[in-house]
Amino acid sequence: MSYFDQVIGQRSIITHLTTLVERGTLPHSLLLYGEQGLGKLNTAIGLASLLIGRPVFSPDGGATFLEAVSSARMTDGESEKKTEAEGLPLYIDHGEAFWLRPMKSVLKVEQWYELLTSYLGRTSESRRVVIVEDFQTANAVMANAMLKTIEEPPANVFFLIITNQIATVLPTIKSRCMLVPFGPVSDTEIATALAKEGIQGDLRQALGAGQGNPALVRELALKGSLPLLEQAMKIMEGLPKRLFFTQLSLQTEALNRDDMRELMGWLRLLARDMMALRVGAPDEVLQCPLQKARMLAILDSWRVKSLLAVERETLAAEEALRLYVKAGLVMDGVLIALRQALKEDTQ
Repeated sequence: MSYFDQVIGQRSIITHLTTLVERGTLPHSLLLYGEQGLGKLNTAIGLASLLIGRPVFSPDGGATFLEAVSSARMTDGESEKKTEAEGLPLYIDHGEAFWLRPMKSVLKVEQWYELLTSYLGRTSESRRVVIVEDFQTANAVMANAMLKTIEEPPANVFFLIITNQIATVLPTIKSRCMLVPFGPVSDTEIATALAKEGIQGDLRQALGAGQGNPALVRELALKGSLPLLEQAMKIMEGLPKRLFFTQLSLQTEALNRDDMRELMGWLRLLARDMMALRVGAPDEVLQCPLQKARMLAILDSWRVKSLLAVERETLAAEEALRLYVKAGLVMDGVLIALRQALKEDTQ
């Protein structure tokens, strides 16, 4: 059994990392980046297991490990709400593997200081591995504190940093890490892996909409839709109908920063598909083929100029989110701009 059995695809990455470990040439700091759902966390857990020589944090993306920790905390009297909302500053597997996850959607500098003062301050002859998940949620204080550590890492400590937004990472951190880019996985690899999980049936539409992202394909195959894609579709349908601004805004007020970025991406893909449909493109070129009927129903309301505005405004919104502009304000700005574009396009 391989430590990387939970990773779908990404064979070249796994082979390269394994070779570096076997040769003893793996850098002490790695930055794993790419969109959510491509297997970065599972790869990091697999690599940590390989470095230590035993499975760490459970081989299912840490799910079993996290469930056990949550259960133990509630047994000790902690409320389920606090357990789920806050998480822990640090998850530890036998003092050899450490896992930092966002607390209330943010990586805090206090988590890093606890790791350094309580665990990494002591020297050790054995390997230790630190996984930092969702580094895009770290603020500047956390990022700079981590930078100081990876500039002069403790002996036998490896840092595996994971991010969905490489553009938010400080250049000084990137320059001190081995960059590991994760890209789309082939449809064949995804279909084979899902079949092993017991997911059968016609996966063509799910594979087409998933665009090489195993997590998205799995969710589409199981649920038939994606919540944020559905939300994007409702926005595209609602804007031409002149829905009250507050109705559209309230639909997205609970989204966090990462969800908002994903929503912007789906809006952009829908706009591109609608431009393709305007010129009679076949289904195989559509990136959201499951939404074809709904896109056709509103196609006359969206002309090319206003569809191009979707592309422009969502890219600007993603940049604002990277600069930590409040997500609600970003969404309001997009809705106002698109409503104005639709109005001008019909005059």
